[in-house]
Amino acid sequence: MTDPATVPAASDPMHGCVRCGRPVPVHVALCEECNPLGLRQPAATQVHAIAAGGIVLFVIVLAVLAGIGLSGVGPFSGTVRAVEAREGGLAVTISVSNEGSKDAATTCRVVEADRPAGGPGQIVQTPSVPAGETLEFTAPVTAFGMDPKALAVDCQSP
Repeated sequence: MTDPATVPAASDPMHGCVRCGRPVPVHVALCEECNPLGLRQPAATQVHAIAAGGIVLFVIVLAVLAGIGLSGVGPFSGTVRAVEAREGGLAVTISVSNEGSKDAATTCRVVEADRPAGGPGQIVQTPSVPAGETLEFTAPVTAFGMDPKALAVDCQSP
């Protein structure tokens, strides 16, 4: 006996059965052979809720893994030790302290000391700073011209 809901009319739009691909009407998910007992078809809201739930769960897992990976990193503090003229810009010697329990690199923003906000700036990547230690390095900076001037640095913590 054939269920009238699964028998397509000649003008009904069709799509493939989600399990085997046989043509079925768009309001039906499974063909009669894949659903011989005529069980209720899954509702679109059920299918979308499962997909949305999977996405939300994946984002939560990524957030937990990121929190675990970043725990113990930083905070970092930095100071400018020296500024010298160099071909094409300035050579800035920066001292960075890692107050965390893990070795890590960070980014520091070098700015003019008298214009820490709104003035020109340049991002500098630090080498890996050992946990609980201070590292001094020199980085080339081109955002301030070639004349040495008072600079300040702000190092980011995760």
